[in-house]
Amino acid sequence: MGNLWIGPPSAMTEIDQAAKSFDRSADLGISEFKSLGGRVTVTRNQAPVRRLKLSWDLLAPAHARALDRLARRVGGSGPVYVVDPAAGNVLSPVQAAGLGAAGATDITGLAQWFRTSATGTVAESTTAPGTFVFTAADATSALAWRCVGTVGNFPVSPGLTLSFRAPTALAALGTVSVGIDYKKADGSYISTTTAPGALVSGTVPAGAAYATPTAKPGTAGTYSLAGACFTYGGTAEDGVPGDGLPPMVVTGYSDTPGRPLPYRSFSLDLVEVSSAAG
Repeated sequence: MGNLWIGPPSAMTEIDQAAKSFDRSADLGISEFKSLGGRVTVTRNQAPVRRLKLSWDLLAPAHARALDRLARRVGGSGPVYVVDPAAGNVLSPVQAAGLGAAGATDITGLAQWFRTSATGTVAESTTAPGTFVFTAADATSALAWRCVGTVGNFPVSPGLTLSFRAPTALAALGTVSVGIDYKKADGSYISTTTAPGALVSGTVPAGAAYATPTAKPGTAGTYSLAGACFTYGGTAEDGVPGDGLPPMVVTGYSDTPGRPLPYRSFSLDLVEVSSAAG
C-alpha cells in the first residue's frame, strides 16, 4: 500500500503522513417513505456518489500549503484526483469485471477499452449481453483501458508507482505481455514500461500527466476482459474489485495552526463530481 496523492494530473502532491481520520463512505442517496399502513418505500440514486473526509494532526507545512491551495482553487478551477491508498484497483467496478451497459458504445460500455493495434476487436459478447471480450486476430493484436473518470487516460504524476495485471483469461496465456504508456498533459506519448507475462510495474517519468495500461494476448483467440487490475502505489493482484478514479472537488476544509508552529492541523471534505467549472 502506498501513500495518498492528491491534485490535478502531473501536479499531484504525495502526502506521506497518515491521516488521523479517513472516511471513504459512498453517499447512497437512499430515501425512505413510510405509508400510513406501515409499509416502507425506498428510493435511491442510480449511481452512489463517493465522498472523502480526511484530517491530519500536525501536518508538515509543505503539505498543508499544498492542500490549502487545492481547497481554495489557487492555480485552477478544475477537478482533482485522489489516489486512495485503501483502493487496490483504480479501474471502475464494472470495467474490472469486464462488464458494462448492454448495447452501449460510450464509456458506460464498449468505449471502456480500445484497440491499440492494426488487428483485433473489442466487442460485446453475443451470448452474454453486458459482457465484453477482446478478439485477437493474431500475435500482434493489443488493447488498452480508458479511465472512466476522465473518459480518456488515467491521471498520474511523476514519481508515482503504477502496476497493471492483465485480465484473468489473458494472464493464463504463456504468450501474454503487458505495458503502461506514459503521456504528457496534451496526450502526446512519452515512453512505455513493458513486461512479458501478466504483470508490469513502473514509476511515472518526468513530464508525464497520464498513463494507459495495455495488454497483448500474443496469440489469436477471444478472451474475457474480467479480472484486470490497475494499482497505484502497490502491486496489482488478480481478483481485486475496481474502485475507480473519479474526479473530485473540495467542498470544505479547516486549517488550524498547531503547536508547535509551523505545523498545522488540517481537514478536507471532497465529493465525486461530473465537472468542476467555475
